[in-house]
Amino acid sequence: MSDGRNDNGIAQTLGMLRKRRGWTLKTLSEATGVSISALSKIENGQTGVSFETVRRILRSLSLRFDDLVGTESARGGRGRRAVNRHGSATRVEAEGRSYALFATDLLRRRMIPMITTVHARTLGEWGELASHPGEEWMYVLSGSVALHTEHYAPLRLEPGDSIYIDAEMAHGLVSLGDKPAEVLSVVAGDVRFSPDGNGAC
Repeated sequence: MSDGRNDNGIAQTLGMLRKRRGWTLKTLSEATGVSISALSKIENGQTGVSFETVRRILRSLSLRFDDLVGTESARGGRGRRAVNRHGSATRVEAEGRSYALFATDLLRRRMIPMITTVHARTLGEWGELASHPGEEWMYVLSGSVALHTEHYAPLRLEPGDSIYIDAEMAHGLVSLGDKPAEVLSVVAGDVRFSPDGNGAC
């Protein structure tokens, strides 16, 4: 997992959030099931960290993904803006896909703009279908995908095609081409990001 800063930035933030809670590595290890050795290596930037491990840590500390990658705008709710230069998106790896998240320096956002790179060639590779509050708009940038949902037959989408869905309807994407597909999405509603079936897909 990496972001526009680097893996060490996320690792240091995880350590800071743990200490802010007054937790020892042992306490966090017992809560997450991740070994003390592994947690220490993560915080010291000696090893990479998967999204699943980050999710376990944040859940144990009762924190949101925004607490890890975001900083509150000094302007508050008015006149806020967020700029992403080329290559600066927060990058997250998950089962069957990877994400590039934008505007992560703003908390309490009303939407999540992101690009999903779909590696999964089968639903088994994608994992559990995602379902989350709000609505989602998807636009295929490259490649071909099949959108699987709980209520409809799989829908093939080609570059330039888009779809707007009720995001509480379980959904997932499968790449139909030889290469991974890229899909631009905007999620409106609850902006907590948790691509494990309980957050943005």
